[in-house]
Amino acid sequence: MSQSIRQSVMQASREWIANFNQGNVQACIDRYQQGATMQVSPFGRFNGISAIGAFWSEFAKSGPAQLVYRNVEIKVLNDKQAILSANWSMNIASGFISKELWTLNDDGHWYLEEDDFSVLNQLTAPLEQCKRTALVLVDLQNDYFKGGKFPLEHTEIAARHAKTLLTHFRAQALPVIHIQHIFEDNESAFFRANTVGVEIEASVSPLANEPVIVKHQVDSFIDTALEQTLVELGIERLVIVGAMAQACVQTIARSAVNKGYRCEVISDAIAAPALSYHNHDFSGEQLVAANLLSLSFGGATATTSAQWLMENQ
Repeated sequence: MSQSIRQSVMQASREWIANFNQGNVQACIDRYQQGATMQVSPFGRFNGISAIGAFWSEFAKSGPAQLVYRNVEIKVLNDKQAILSANWSMNIASGFISKELWTLNDDGHWYLEEDDFSVLNQLTAPLEQCKRTALVLVDLQNDYFKGGKFPLEHTEIAARHAKTLLTHFRAQALPVIHIQHIFEDNESAFFRANTVGVEIEASVSPLANEPVIVKHQVDSFIDTALEQTLVELGIERLVIVGAMAQACVQTIARSAVNKGYRCEVISDAIAAPALSYHNHDFSGEQLVAANLLSLSFGGATATTSAQWLMENQ
């Protein structure tokens, strides 16, 4: 039962989004119950379908379009109610949906009874499509380089290609996000807090206006500001470089794709260590190749730095 309810609510949500993107504001308003409530941070509370309709009719004058929900979660309360939460973005704004309470009415259709969402970023003009792509540099920290506590194979080469992309993104004023791993265990083998090894390597070090997301786990999304940063920037697509291929790079790509982002991993800007498993020995280059192959199945696409730059000039 819960699965069919979830599918029905998802379909109702998709219909609402389709009507919104087609400019059919009235159809969106008609999916609210007569006594519905809507809380919009920071704009206030709207009680009843008349007040809600007035809000959406006024908002429509700003030319909203390209609405997308990401990281959608639906929790079924009973056979007639379910709550949807998600991240959302469009051409002129982005934010979070805390709660859409969908209720099954007697006419057999699902309607919004409560709508609670936040606008984190609102623009005066549509965001250019190219600025919806962010370069994400994962864990390019001193301990992974020669002289560090856990040097990988060919990290310097990977960093050089990452620097080429970084230079392009900065020259075009495109979003750049740095990920920095700091282990909370003071006895960790590498990436200890307050050490030289934990610092981002000088050739790709962040500028003052570039966000640095500090993480303590393999997944860059867990207990970090990464998702909020992506929502605030209106990001749809990630270009991923860094280390390690079999751990943090693989995981951020999987998590991001599962949340609805498009991902491209730059094959010559990824590093890994040489590792052994039982009777099998793997070079860092082999681990990079194996993980890129793994990601090609329902994950990220892989390309070289030169190919990416040629296709995105």
